[in-house]
Amino acid sequence: MAGPTAEIHPLVPGSVLASILVPPVDRHGLLPDAAAEAALDTQSRDEIVAIFQQSDRLPQAQAERVLETDRKYLAAWSKLEAHFPSVAKATASEITAISGIARGLFGGRLLVEYLEIATPPRLSFETTAGATVDLIQALADAFKQFVGAAWGTYFPRGDQTVAQHAAAQFWVACLYNRDPEEMTGGFVGLFRGEHRDRLQVLNADHAAPKGVRIQDALDTFVTQSRERVAQMHEAVAKDVREGMDRQFAEVMRIAAKLELSPQAIAFIEATARAVCEAFAVLDGPATSRETRITEYVSQQITAAAAGARRSGERMTGGVDELGALLAELDELIGLAAVKEKVRQLTNFARLQQMRARQGLPAIPTSYHTVFIGNPGTGKTTVARLMGRIYRALGLLKKGHLIECDRSSLVAEYVGQTAPRTNSVVDSALDGILFIDEAYSLAKDQTDFGAEAIEALLKRMEDDRERLIVIVAGYPEPMEHFINSNPGLHSRFSRFIEFPDYDARELFRIFSGMCRRHGLRLMPALREKIVHHFHFLHGQRTENFGNARLVRNCFESVINSQASRLANVALVSAELLGTLEAADLESPAERVYHDHAARKLGYIVRCHACGETCDWNGTIEFQTARCAKCGADYSSEFGEPNPAHAAATPLSLGKPSSPPTPN
Repeated sequence: MAGPTAEIHPLVPGSVLASILVPPVDRHGLLPDAAAEAALDTQSRDEIVAIFQQSDRLPQAQAERVLETDRKYLAAWSKLEAHFPSVAKATASEITAISGIARGLFGGRLLVEYLEIATPPRLSFETTAGATVDLIQALADAFKQFVGAAWGTYFPRGDQTVAQHAAAQFWVACLYNRDPEEMTGGFVGLFRGEHRDRLQVLNADHAAPKGVRIQDALDTFVTQSRERVAQMHEAVAKDVREGMDRQFAEVMRIAAKLELSPQAIAFIEATARAVCEAFAVLDGPATSRETRITEYVSQQITAAAAGARRSGERMTGGVDELGALLAELDELIGLAAVKEKVRQLTNFARLQQMRARQGLPAIPTSYHTVFIGNPGTGKTTVARLMGRIYRALGLLKKGHLIECDRSSLVAEYVGQTAPRTNSVVDSALDGILFIDEAYSLAKDQTDFGAEAIEALLKRMEDDRERLIVIVAGYPEPMEHFINSNPGLHSRFSRFIEFPDYDARELFRIFSGMCRRHGLRLMPALREKIVHHFHFLHGQRTENFGNARLVRNCFESVINSQASRLANVALVSAELLGTLEAADLESPAERVYHDHAARKLGYIVRCHACGETCDWNGTIEFQTARCAKCGADYSSEFGEPNPAHAAATPLSLGKPSSPPTPN
């Protein structure tokens, strides 16, 4: 921890404050690197606050609170520093140890004050069906328990020294007061140089002086001090038994829930280590026991802090930058209308953010959504991606997806459904609850599904800042479901329809599965696949499986390949990575052979202008550029040419991506 200088803040480095003022959603690319940290650490609080105000990231009221809080703590710290020599004389302690304890405790308190000012409400509270937890207060309490356990460990019951009594007063004064002036007064108390001789009675080996006893405030303090310290040992006994390592692990667990920045976590880590090291040498050089304890606890502090940083990296969206997520959305096969709807939702959420930064009220809205479509149309995939998008936008703290259906929410007996539903909702808080075949909850009014709906509606209202619900199912049943309850109708105002995949999209999904598993399709199989999915798509009903049907087809082909290779004596890597036409058992077998016998051939069609080109199974590049209009289009699979119509050779187009194996 940096010592006080004219440039560097004596309590909390400027880089730590800056990292706290950056909202988690904006941290990717905005948190300071090592060079920027060094620069921030030498800037004044006014300069740092001005940077955030100029970028519209810190409202005026918050800026004023940060600066006012900082001024109070610096003024109190300056007064306390002046007392260090006197306190050291009174307690026969090292000034560096006293300063280390004071700096750690004052810095920890100031960090909590910064968090109180800058942490968004959605991050500072955790709500479940049973309670609402103030996470910032929980962090402060956990740090108190850690410091109390440290004091009880370094100054065990059997010790009776002035330093033990002083250390008790130090940490209680700083962590149980919120006013920095009171913290300073309580820290020093009666531990002043002029009282050195009279305070020696607190040492176990010091005999009380004979003669007239002076009865004053110091005498009362000394008389009551042993009992007070004994009571403190009782208060921290449980924390001491559990160990400082567990207490600090709890500090880091809460820090992760608050999504503290790596800089803030590193500061807490350094502060905890510094307090332990200062306790160890307060009354003289550290003993072998104290050295052993310090080394062990330091290792555990490092490990817990590293875990909190890893958790923060998973949660803050560093890898889930919005642009990357939208690119991932675009890479999904088909679903053009779905992608447009998701982008509209994303743009609206970004608008809400911009309004908030300008101090404008949020536009009342609901992000609860109805997904309508047949099975296998990508509903779950898109829901999971939306959770990550909402997380990147700051709408959701975690953005995880909890999938469930009727059986997860509805119990068999009276009184069990609401608790079961609440339990599922609890697991989805700060993320998305995805209810598949949600219409099955609305069978009739006497069914327990109605109880699940009522419990769900209540939680959607109570936890509206922490929960987004997506319900999914077939079109007509979902319409009936939404209209079955006025509460559902009012809360679900956004609808996204997922159409069936067309035959060409089914080809591409199948090919993608093969690529991910290192499998190459022989030309004859590529042509057979064309007929297979054209036939199945043409015969589809309302229960058409879409991508699930493709998955089943893929597994069937793999099983057939396994049977084909079962009797081969030496199976090479090439054989293992090759799928042949015989591996696909297709209801379109007859159509495929008839088409081949008539030599009708295949074509690919530019989606932009309708220009057609010849295609065959030996063509392996995934994308071509139309020679007529210049648009890129999928050329991975063709379609049957029904009448051998004339078509432009595909070679006249320019491939926009090189040929790749399937």
